[in-house]
Amino acid sequence: MPKNVYILRERKSNGELHLFLANPTEENECRAHEKSICGRMDINEDSRTIFSCQPEERARTQCAKIGRDICTTCVSHLYMDKI
Repeated sequence: MPKNVYILRERKSNGELHLFLANPTEENECRAHEKSICGRMDINEDSRTIFSCQPEERARTQCAKIGRDICTTCVSHLYMDKI
């Protein structure tokens, strides 16, 4: 089973940044889940992609560089203990 990767998108109406879980495809692309991790943004909303198809460690690094502008609920998912 492929590992999840992450997509960061910015909502154009207000600049909010939200993370989406995605699944890698065999074509070296990724398919995003419909809702952001926090559930407050839909993948089809008018938005732009900040980064796409990043593994957890790389997503964590890139989010840390961006800082406080990212939804705290979404970014906290990157720091949860996995069982």
